[in-house]
Amino acid sequence: MKTNRGFTLIEVLVAAVVLGMTATALFGLFSKSLFNLRRVEDLHRYELAAQNVMNRVLLLPSLPGEAQATGALDAGSGQWTVRVHPWAPSDLEPKPGEAILRVDVAVTWLGRSSRRSIEIEALKPAKIIYSDNYDLQEAIESALPQ
Repeated sequence: MKTNRGFTLIEVLVAAVVLGMTATALFGLFSKSLFNLRRVEDLHRYELAAQNVMNRVLLLPSLPGEAQATGALDAGSGQWTVRVHPWAPSDLEPKPGEAILRVDVAVTWLGRSSRRSIEIEALKPAKIIYSDNYDLQEAIESALPQ
């Protein structure tokens, strides 16, 4: 009587093909996961940058009633834009001393294939500055020490 002592060549080849297909699928998923992790890290980094700019604006004791400022992020990898609009009252024609202002902060950066952006907004009660020579960008950049 014969005893089987091992695998045939066909069994070994079939096992190698199945193992190869499984490894290829797993490495593809692993690569896609790393790519998605990079995108999430970028989004989180620029979200923190937007919150930093917003905090700088919210620290300012007075703001112009309606203004826009733009600046570069620290590493030069993105750009922030701040827009200030009156919220209450919606019209600053009677020139009130204080108002509630809507502050919009947008951060844009170059992703792998296109420009990406994140936007946040807040309301801030503030004294209104009616001067034309107020530099909002300089005020934002000097609000917190580097």
